[in-house]
Amino acid sequence: MMKKILIIGLILNLSSTTLAGTLNIGSINTEPADEIKKFLPLATYLATQLQSEGVNEGKVVVVKDIHQMAAFLKEGKVDVYVDSSFPSLAVSYLSGSKLLLRRWKKGLAEYHSVLFVRQDSGIQNLKDIMGKTIGFEEAFSTSGYYLPKIILVKGGLKLVPKKSELEPVKPNEVGYIFTGDDENTMVWVLRKKIVAGAIDNQNYVNMAKEKLGELKIIQKTFSIPRQVVSTRADLPPNFATKIKEALVKADQSEEGKKFLRAFEMTTKFDEIPPNSLTPLTESKEFIKATFGIKE
Repeated sequence: MMKKILIIGLILNLSSTTLAGTLNIGSINTEPADEIKKFLPLATYLATQLQSEGVNEGKVVVVKDIHQMAAFLKEGKVDVYVDSSFPSLAVSYLSGSKLLLRRWKKGLAEYHSVLFVRQDSGIQNLKDIMGKTIGFEEAFSTSGYYLPKIILVKGGLKLVPKKSELEPVKPNEVGYIFTGDDENTMVWVLRKKIVAGAIDNQNYVNMAKEKLGELKIIQKTFSIPRQVVSTRADLPPNFATKIKEALVKADQSEEGKKFLRAFEMTTKFDEIPPNSLTPLTESKEFIKATFGIKE
């Protein structure tokens, strides 16, 4: 009997928990159709690899935010969750989900954010952006918002959201706006629409291109795993081990390599290096405050 792969994008609550034989892969996005396409290769591959464990179908479950993802993990509606480190830890604090593996996404095992300005801005350090406006990507971006925000807050700067770059900023605060994407952040800094921007280190180089000489980095954040794979807290340990083995060995077979390429050019999956998440776990209170997580 041929394996059946079910792909279902969900924004509202599901009416039932995971069915026997079904593996649910979870992701967070407000555009489920696009997210389903991204995660289809993962659902297909794992369902194939885990047939001997009784898995005969896979689902991609897309929810709107970390609170809904945490609820789905606790209720058994999601078995495996893949995301960047910041939301993964937040979901873990809420649901007890367990971090399983690191995902090398598009060749990157880890990354960091950079805060940058124009060379001719006169700005030398973070304190110099007091009274000015910085651009972040969007409110759900790890590299384009959360990481630089941690650095700025720990640096003693008061961040205040603004409706536009034209809104006045007090001398004792740093105003910030969301640009929508990294490309806008880069262009807006170059065109002096905003004084500073924050994006990940790879996009900084790739998007600046021939304009790189016109820019300078005033602060780098700590590095964290590019993405991590988590499992729900009550997933049987032996089953979690089978998932882990299937993903770690993916780059060792032609079938696995084909899956990795299809899954957004993933290079491989490996163990999460010791202490690689320490900077984030040390920022637990910041993460909890950001997402309104209470004990």
